[in-house]
Amino acid sequence: MSNLPLQCKNLKEQVESILQLLQQEPTLRSQDITPVRTSLSKAISPKFEIVFAGAFSAGKSMLINALLERELLYSAEGHATGTECKIEYAEVDKERVILTFLSEAEIREQVASLCQQLGFKTVPNINQPDLINLLRQYSEAIIQQEGGESKSERAKQAKALMLLVEGYIANRDRINTVINATYPMEQFNFSNLKEAAGYARRGSNSAVLKRIEYYCNHPLLQDGNVIIDTPGIDAPVEKDAQLTYAKIQHPDTSAVVYVLKPAAAGDMTKEETELLELMRENGGVRDRVFYIFNRIDETWYNTQLRQRLDDLINGQFTNSRKVYKTSGLLGFYGSQIKQTSQQDRFGLDSVFTESIKGLDGKEETPQFVYAFNNYCVNSGKLSSTKFRVSVNGYETPNQNYVRILGDWGNELIEKLIQDSGTEEFRTAITRYLTEEKRPQLFKNLADDLEDICIKLKKHYQSVQRDLDSQPQ
Repeated sequence: MSNLPLQCKNLKEQVESILQLLQQEPTLRSQDITPVRTSLSKAISPKFEIVFAGAFSAGKSMLINALLERELLYSAEGHATGTECKIEYAEVDKERVILTFLSEAEIREQVASLCQQLGFKTVPNINQPDLINLLRQYSEAIIQQEGGESKSERAKQAKALMLLVEGYIANRDRINTVINATYPMEQFNFSNLKEAAGYARRGSNSAVLKRIEYYCNHPLLQDGNVIIDTPGIDAPVEKDAQLTYAKIQHPDTSAVVYVLKPAAAGDMTKEETELLELMRENGGVRDRVFYIFNRIDETWYNTQLRQRLDDLINGQFTNSRKVYKTSGLLGFYGSQIKQTSQQDRFGLDSVFTESIKGLDGKEETPQFVYAFNNYCVNSGKLSSTKFRVSVNGYETPNQNYVRILGDWGNELIEKLIQDSGTEEFRTAITRYLTEEKRPQLFKNLADDLEDICIKLKKHYQSVQRDLDSQPQ
């Protein structure tokens, strides 16, 4: 409340006095004052919760990483975040992570649910190694049959089951039978945020974490702004998906960033459409929704996808002021490789160290490197610029990447980040959080109070008329 304008320091008392007047009048007591109380708490609250919501693999976690220019949240194709992640502000020397695990009972429940969906006749005991290994083999076989871990609903469920089981085995000594055990990062001997975030990002660990609380130094988080990353609305575990719906409708939620994937999929899914309708009907968030069409780079190489996306935006989002197109992948890694140089092969020997290790000793190609090379040659984004680049067939993708950046350096990286749309989105949400959010919250409170004040005024005018009609 210390950030409230001077004339609003006693706002709570002033609003409460109006509500008390309402309660004093028997004919007005049935008036619903819940919207006023919700608006009041948001206007005076020191916390402003921004919920990131969307479908599985829409890229919410990567977009948050891009916004904060830090690799905090787990983000990978085929992985469904089933954990609620909260990111709050901290001074540089007070950055930390707090981890809360699922209980063994909750893990058993999720394993049973996934086994049922996958058609397993019996649910194995997660404390019997032989049965667990069998479960892993079945899950791997399903993923192979489906053509990959993100190719179908069944494959996603099998991957979720594998990660859940692996996470339970790896963290068994930290998981309580019936309660949710909570640990500060110091109990894991992590000395900084990066180490703790690296542990939480690991897919199997992430699968058995119920909640992760990050305390991170970034200007976007100042003034009580809190970022919440939620499970996908079509997550393999139904209970996880319901967390998102509950969070969007929760009174504490002050704004929503709705990350959509028609840029990659072509159309909105049934779940995306249902969530859109829910938010448009929800007076609690009103017009405080940012619509983000992520993975926009996929439309650069597909004219049909681009046209379908334009038609969708023009048809369903013409009245929405906050619509943005982003590539969280290019924006995030672009911000990371800005800090690299030829000495570490522009991040191949630092940022991407883990992802280039191949099982056969050959160097793998990170997803970003493929996306970067494609951007340089096929996106059309550089055709009318000074950048003249080529991808040579006799060089590996990694060699092409290093050569191109060796020729053009940070200038090309800055162009890539600009085209990713993440800077535009960061600027917009920063402006909203620093300049627009409080005036808008006060306006919403005033709108909710208006109906009550009009009814009070009419009541008092009626009483006055009755008094005036009495004999003097």
